[in-house]
Amino acid sequence: MSRATVSLILANRPEVIRRFRPETVDRVRRIAEEQGYAANLMAISLRSGHPTFYGLILRGRGDARTQPSSWHVQALEGQFLAGAMEASRVLDLYPVLASLDSPEPEAAVQRVRGVLDGGVFGAILRTPPTVLDEPMRRQIELGLPVVIVFPEHPTTCPSNAIDVNNLEVGQIAARLLRDAGRRKWVIVSDDFFWEPIRLRKEGALSVAREAGVEVELLEIPLDVGERGAMAWLTPRLRNMRPDGIYAASSVASVGALHAGLDAGFRIPQEVCLVGCDASFWRAPGWQAITSVDVSWYEAGELAVRKMVELQSRAEFRFENLILPPMVRTGGTCPVNG
Repeated sequence: MSRATVSLILANRPEVIRRFRPETVDRVRRIAEEQGYAANLMAISLRSGHPTFYGLILRGRGDARTQPSSWHVQALEGQFLAGAMEASRVLDLYPVLASLDSPEPEAAVQRVRGVLDGGVFGAILRTPPTVLDEPMRRQIELGLPVVIVFPEHPTTCPSNAIDVNNLEVGQIAARLLRDAGRRKWVIVSDDFFWEPIRLRKEGALSVAREAGVEVELLEIPLDVGERGAMAWLTPRLRNMRPDGIYAASSVASVGALHAGLDAGFRIPQEVCLVGCDASFWRAPGWQAITSVDVSWYEAGELAVRKMVELQSRAEFRFENLILPPMVRTGGTCPVNG
């Protein structure tokens, strides 16, 4: 058989394989296996018009407060990766993975820049830090299909982003507390420099003003960290005696639940707790947290498909896409309807 036939069959693209008789395909694959043939995927990508490799840039832990083994890193990042991997499998794509999780931040940034400049046909960046703004925008201007997922500063990201309406996240959480009849709230956050957290608090406060409820803010200091959040929160919640708590992040949600119970509150009978991005947290004997979340799986899957769409249309910009927030019911706050 011809060299072209063998090459097409070994490329293993389903739409191409269907053009050949099954016995021909079986024969080529059998002989290739007997001879120990292995395709060089990078070389195939360079010679083919079909894009194969893209950059998948993860935030990593980002700072010393978040441990890479933390439940939220494993659960949320895992969901995001699962969505991206499924879309990549369906579209026959291969990610080149890079992360900013490094003891030497500048070296990590250089590694990411190397991926962006290194011949990938597109790139997906999950919450890139501001240090990547310039190289990321440069790549967009050069025509690289770039998708930014959950940007660090949504209001300064005019295009190419997939995000959740963080203002609405806070509003939904506050309505849950309002509908549960709670009149004295505490809003807990752990990263007041991060714009999504600010927007979530702003949304919750707007509902609180409309409902005429009393609200206090608790901002966990940067140096407390994830593991120290419960100890920092416990005496403060005990003194405030709220009947409703909104925690605006995954770390704050779990810290608030531990601290509330440690302070002697009966949850949800005395104090209702609504979290954010916290529905995947599980611990034996503990209640699941009622949480306002976004589908990280959907975000990963959508990012890959949007990147491929840009490439196929020879475009380099798209209007920001906003995923709808959803309420995941747990045992810390009743949900009507």
